[in-house]
Amino acid sequence: MKMTSLRRRKLGRSGAGLLSVGTLALCLLAASSQVGCSKEAPPPPPPAAPAPPPPPPPPPPPAPAAVKGVSLGKSVGPDKKISAPAETLGVKDTIYASVETTGVGKASVLKAKWTFTDKKGNAVPVNEEAQTVDLDGPATHEFHVSKKTPWPKGAYNVEIFLNDASAAKKTFTIN
Repeated sequence: MKMTSLRRRKLGRSGAGLLSVGTLALCLLAASSQVGCSKEAPPPPPPAAPAPPPPPPPPPPPAPAAVKGVSLGKSVGPDKKISAPAETLGVKDTIYASVETTGVGKASVLKAKWTFTDKKGNAVPVNEEAQTVDLDGPATHEFHVSKKTPWPKGAYNVEIFLNDASAAKKTFTIN
């Protein structure tokens, strides 16, 4: 059988077409094998460790010693606080001053100066008492004054000093 030139052309075309597909497949196979054989990229470095938090700020310095207040009455409880506050007292009463302090102060000196105001308006000393205390936060301190004979009626005053500086003053009356 003789192959006609038309058939050869057809065969040549289809053979060429098959060859092209085969060549294409071979190229793709070669390309994919190169991709598969390539080295993998190294893993990314681990993230940097977070910076440690800054240290907390130092505590504030303690507040200096101070007198917060003074209460008067004729009796104190075991906590050194006035049981029944009063600014008018009797002629036979023992008079108590309860002094509240705050802050810190080693070897602080609390002083109570009691005075009577005479008819001319002069302050007449009645009594003076001091206590040396180590203050380390809120505290209550007690001072008192008494008399074997009745108190003269009139206006009185107690002034509280902390380390020789006037810190509080309270006026009261004896009736």
